[in-house]
Amino acid sequence: MKYSIEKVKQIIGNKIDIKSVEFLGAGNHSEAFCINENLVIKLPKHKKASVCLEQETKVLKQIQGIFDLQIPNVILKSKFKSGNVEFVYFISKKLEGRNLSHDEFVALPQSTKDKCTTIIAKFLYTLHNQKQVLGIKRKDFVLLHGDFSLNHILFDKNNLPCAILDFGDTRIGKSMSDFIYLLDEEDDEEFGKNFGLQVLKEYNKIIKEHNLENNIQTSNC
Repeated sequence: MKYSIEKVKQIIGNKIDIKSVEFLGAGNHSEAFCINENLVIKLPKHKKASVCLEQETKVLKQIQGIFDLQIPNVILKSKFKSGNVEFVYFISKKLEGRNLSHDEFVALPQSTKDKCTTIIAKFLYTLHNQKQVLGIKRKDFVLLHGDFSLNHILFDKNNLPCAILDFGDTRIGKSMSDFIYLLDEEDDEEFGKNFGLQVLKEYNKIIKEHNLENNIQTSNC
């Protein structure tokens, strides 16, 4: 399913006073439009994508406010019909920041990349430990972003990560699934494997520190 500007206006109806609508982009599952320059509507391309948007909304609402970085803040979730099929969509506040290309990212000073390493590792560790969100019981399973790639990170004026986008593939799985793009050495649109290895090293360091802290607390009980 593809969406025109008029179709977007029709779907929103009178829920929001629309002054402007601009196409932002599309992925495998959804299309995104900017409304009134400060809101983003995410619309599913097919029924499976609608199910993913339902889960994305659920997860985003439960993990809002726990990160140092911004994530989409859902302000409205609703449904519309296309033919006899019902689809879910949501509207969130537009996040500040800009994307960096692979070339722009690898050209950053090492001191900046070191800070990026810490920020990303901390984000992933925090996300992976929100096991209550989807009722995760297995110790080796975590809450995944599901599509953690360079184009889903926004950077601030100092070229540091300030926001994480697109939780459309969020799901339960093993933590290394969120390192697929970080450790990809062939994709010339991603971070670069050397950076990914540094993030993984910092991530494992955080795990060890927290395990040690928990062991100390347990021994003092």
